[in-house]
Amino acid sequence: MGAWGAGLYSSDMAADMRAVIKSALRLPFDEDRIVDILRDCERHAADDPDNEDHTTFWLVLADQFEKRGIAHAPTREKAITIIDRGDDLDMMEKRGMKQADLRKRGAKLAELRARLAAAPRTSKPRATIEAPEPYVLEVGILYACPVRGGNINPRGGKKNFDGSPWIPDGWRQFIILNRGRAFDYLAWYQPLVCKKPVREKPRLADAGADLWWQLDTPKTCPSRHFDLMEIVAIGPLPIDMEKARARFRKTRPAIVYLGWDGRSAAVNSITISESMFPSSHDWERWYGPQGLLPEEGPTILRSLGELLADGVGSRR
Repeated sequence: MGAWGAGLYSSDMAADMRAVIKSALRLPFDEDRIVDILRDCERHAADDPDNEDHTTFWLVLADQFEKRGIAHAPTREKAITIIDRGDDLDMMEKRGMKQADLRKRGAKLAELRARLAAAPRTSKPRATIEAPEPYVLEVGILYACPVRGGNINPRGGKKNFDGSPWIPDGWRQFIILNRGRAFDYLAWYQPLVCKKPVREKPRLADAGADLWWQLDTPKTCPSRHFDLMEIVAIGPLPIDMEKARARFRKTRPAIVYLGWDGRSAAVNSITISESMFPSSHDWERWYGPQGLLPEEGPTILRSLGELLADGVGSRR
């Protein structure tokens, strides 16, 4: 991952971890369990001292815990040891950090060490989730949302970045094939996403058309994102889950399959909006003008008819 400065949070890894830690601390677990969850999210960085992000992982974790009033002696001691031995500065030097920046980082680490040494040995009370998150999306339901060059920005509403009105030019569809709750609390969903947008609001009768569908990794869908993206339920489809599991079975490492663990998406708050790309313009740019079609494979199928239990809407 990239680094762009001498600060503790001047890297992709550190910046991402800050949000992940905040999310994990919503869970009603003790400090040991929270650390185990975070380690599972970044197993290589957390457990391999030779990994370039190893020191960053533990320093950021200790820093965030101290700032949020979380007392966890193993994390605090791990970070202090890293600072005292110079492990972090050694790694930054190996990664090409200049001497001037190394001195700046060393000063920041000294300040962090002082805070860790003086930190309280008991945790402050924190707000946590009181009950498992309710499911927002149902398995086997065809959903759609209006798009233009992507999806509605769930954080920005129906305006472009320049403030001009956001006017949709089509619809994207998806169907949930699996769902679960990470750690029994954080809801996630695994979508099968239609690659080809349609101009009119989708109909169940057209579900078996050649629209090309791609299985994505699990995502989250907070109710506020459901509303802001204007997601609508088109209706239920008779998906044969045995067919779906066979079609999207696990083949080889790094290839998405039905049953992919949703814990990482849940803890990292990776929302369903990420599944709405590529947009209608991507289809028109890369496929239509050249007369090309996606290639069927382990994660891509041509028509939902291949998965329907009773052949409704199957290809003719």
